[in-house]
Amino acid sequence: MKLKVKISKTFIVTIVIIAIIAGMICAVLFELVDVGNVLEWMKWFIFSAFFIIVLALLGAIFIGLFLGHRTLSVGGFTPFEKSMLEMKEDIKKVGERLEKIEEKLSK
Repeated sequence: MKLKVKISKTFIVTIVIIAIIAGMICAVLFELVDVGNVLEWMKWFIFSAFFIIVLALLGAIFIGLFLGHRTLSVGGFTPFEKSMLEMKEDIKKVGERLEKIEEKLSK
């Protein structure tokens, strides 16, 4: 069975930006690019750190929302589910009544 998952454009853009930042850091570390200006390097470093912090906060918020929803929704049934369960019981009672009527008529 093949699962189809639609990847959002935001996720792709985020991955591309992180890859570019990681590539720049690796290029500087392996001295493939000359870091002529320290201020330029500091700007890129601050931008990278800010971007990663923003992504970490967003991820933490979404994980918190997910966990909060999971823990709070474990409680009782919703009103709709309760009404469906009551309807199931009503249908069961009607079925039992019909069986009794069939037994009386067949005698």
